[in-house]
Amino acid sequence: MLSELLTTRASLYVAGTMPAAERDVFELVLEFQPELRAEVADLSQVAAALALTDPRPTAALPSDLKTRILSTLETHPAPDPAAAMVVTDPQGRVEWLNPAFSAMCGFSLPELAGRKPGQVLQGPKTDPAAVQRIRNALTERRSICETLVNYHKNGTAYVAEIEITPVLDDDHEPLWFVARERRLA
Repeated sequence: MLSELLTTRASLYVAGTMPAAERDVFELVLEFQPELRAEVADLSQVAAALALTDPRPTAALPSDLKTRILSTLETHPAPDPAAAMVVTDPQGRVEWLNPAFSAMCGFSLPELAGRKPGQVLQGPKTDPAAVQRIRNALTERRSICETLVNYHKNGTAYVAEIEITPVLDDDHEPLWFVARERRLA
């Protein structure tokens, strides 16, 4: 069952009133939360049905609501399936990753589930100062973007740009940390 917080955010998302920065993070959460994805789909259908009905017997809907809903449904781009993404719990342990992340690092979800990605992917050429900046940002519950040397399962080093965003509840406590990674070299 979805929390009230996620249900409310789903409503803001469908209505088009969620700020752009929150929208991007919410879309990442949609990638790994099928129940939330279903809620958004249901709300979108209801909103579209309401917007398309004749509102004369009741109070009129805002004039741009129908346009916003239809525009969102028709023009909103699907998430980039090539983006490597990993989601951790508040303690930093892997809960979900997509196929692009597995392809980049060589590890599958069963191999990383419950483990901290840094403990598996970092090695001798990983900059400890960058790792500390990441730790500090996560402790402070703020987003960060760093470039790190990580290591593939086969031992080869690669350079990745890592953008980590916390998903916070109303009390500013983390629900998840979502990382988007892009291989640079």
